[in-house]
Amino acid sequence: MNQAYFQLPSDKQKNLLNSGYKLFAAYPYKKASMLAIANEADISKSLLFYYFKNKKEYYLFLFDTAIGFLDKKKKESIDKKMNDFFQLINITVERRMKIICDYPYLYKFITRAYYETFEEVELELDIRKRLMLQTGEEEILSIIDYDKFKNPRDVKILLDIVLSVAEGCMRGMEELDITKIQEKVCEFRNMMNSLKKYYYKEEYLINL
Repeated sequence: MNQAYFQLPSDKQKNLLNSGYKLFAAYPYKKASMLAIANEADISKSLLFYYFKNKKEYYLFLFDTAIGFLDKKKKESIDKKMNDFFQLINITVERRMKIICDYPYLYKFITRAYYETFEEVELELDIRKRLMLQTGEEEILSIIDYDKFKNPRDVKILLDIVLSVAEGCMRGMEELDITKIQEKVCEFRNMMNSLKKYYYKEEYLINL
């Protein structure tokens, strides 16, 4: 890719990312039009190809950048000094919500890209998919305080439940404004408090 992209103001870089995420989230790789993406970004098609030599390079750059965002947020979420399960979960989800605020179609783009089979990008995507599977689950399970739980053996099951709830809360959020997203955050926190009452020992519920 042309390094001139990185010399663009941050808002223009962000616009090129969001335009690509939106169109590639809506259409499979083969059907997504670079002209439509350029129109979405409010630039000429020739300028888009000035920054990225072809559709494949642009697509893989979008994917790599998305994984980079998620990896950064994962590392920010895992604080080894913090060992409360629900506190860690809430922070993780809030940071994912922040990504949605900045890049509304990023998660939908990654979901579609994960199942992309067009041969032009399939091999490169297969390599990159391995990074997607590296979540913060193991880190969370390794640092939390199991003494707070009524039954520590339930923690892995609880984590699966929580991740499913989080996924449900984030579904469709690309169409929401910041106020609605904050309402979703509060809704998620309330659900976590409800689960906390069920899974935590009584002495660890004083802050509810």
